[in-house]
Amino acid sequence: MHTGHPLRRIGGMGARVIVRRDPGPAKNQENRAIVLILAAVVGPLLLTYLLIAADMRSELSELKPRQATTEDGTALVSWRDLDTSDHAGRPRKAVLPTGPVRMLGYMMDGYHPVRDGTYVKMFVLMPEAGQLLHPAHRLRDEMVEVWLAGGQSIPYMDRNLVWVEGKLQRIRQKARDGLASYAIREAAIERAPDRDIMRWFAP
Repeated sequence: MHTGHPLRRIGGMGARVIVRRDPGPAKNQENRAIVLILAAVVGPLLLTYLLIAADMRSELSELKPRQATTEDGTALVSWRDLDTSDHAGRPRKAVLPTGPVRMLGYMMDGYHPVRDGTYVKMFVLMPEAGQLLHPAHRLRDEMVEVWLAGGQSIPYMDRNLVWVEGKLQRIRQKARDGLASYAIREAAIERAPDRDIMRWFAP
């Protein structure tokens, strides 16, 4: 009998002994390849999601004021107050306060791109700031031109939450998106903390 024969007797019957090779190195390479492929696909998606989540700002357009005026009697105006359509989509005329108003929104560039820190006399106030991959929607009823009092200028702070106080007016411009329907003249500006959203407004 030859000692290395692939057949051996088990219980009087012939049985083939299957010699299996060690799959270790090949299997490890396959696992590494799968991990690299997953990392190449999932990694950028996860990074994009994290960047978008970190860049998002609260949407203000559907909020309503918790009270009609501030402590000094200034009218508190929400973005819903400027909407010129009712819940059924029918046109309506927004009723604007006659005195000074106070509005909360995001500082956005006017009709031309502006770098942070550039001194400006006018910017556009909007209820949304957009995010990394999607710029804010520029709708006429959700844009307010802000003109500083006395022709002053301030450093532009892109997408920063600010309070604006002044005289709110409807302005006549070509009826197309990208041009504001409203303006606040002789405006005073101050930065607003995020907590002011829920302090002054409710869903």
